Amino acid sequence: MLHEINLAGVLLPPLLPVVVIALLLLVPLHWSINRVDGYRFFWHPALAGFCLFLILMALVLWAWLVWSAHG
Repeated sequence: MLHEINLAGVLLPPLLPVVVIALLLLVPLHWSINRVDGYRFFWHPALAGFCLFLILMALVLWAWLVWSAHG
């Protein structure tokens, strides 16, 4: 179950760690794809990068929920 994160009395959204981890995973992946010019296969490179971020975010959330269910 996702709960708000209490940071010195300020409630933060529960998906904030998921977004941060997905962004940390996206940066080297985006750099690698860009390095080999992999975005040339997509009609809209920015949209492809956004979709990649959404996929990473879904994977991180899934892993977090599976891990928390077993803990």
